[in-house]
Amino acid sequence: MPASSEDTKKRKRKEKETHMLHQTTFRKPAWSYFHLSLVTPGTAALSSTVAAASSEARDLDALTVSALLLQPLTAYLGITGAAVPIDILYTQGRDAYVRIPRQDARGFRAGLSGWIGGCDAGSIPGVKEGGRVNVAWRVVTEGGSLGLLRGSGEELFGESGAVY
Repeated sequence: MPASSEDTKKRKRKEKETHMLHQTTFRKPAWSYFHLSLVTPGTAALSSTVAAASSEARDLDALTVSALLLQPLTAYLGITGAAVPIDILYTQGRDAYVRIPRQDARGFRAGLSGWIGGCDAGSIPGVKEGGRVNVAWRVVTEGGSLGLLRGSGEELFGESGAVY
């Protein structure tokens, strides 16, 4: 029995567009991520990549980063600034990646922007002389997602750096 034209029409299905079950946009992310670079008077004019390449193989440690972030926040916001929770995610050379609550991002950026402090020269990679050295933070990038700070992020937590 030959197939009728109606049967062949039933068998051919139109390709439908994909059906999206759910779509959402994160309008207010819970965290803000910062890529910070520690600058000294000799490296203030250099970009962060050139400064990192010229420094030694060791990195800033998390304790030094924490202490150097607490100083400007306390100076700018007082006890409220000291209470801002800071997660140090990664350090490499003089660069640090930190995560803070989104609602504190504005005050965090403002506190770092005008601060110049001092630190022991032995704690800073690439500083040759001893004693105290002036330091400041440079905000390289800021974003609501860690992947937005450095493109795709595959090199962010690679083998070359310390992960905290």
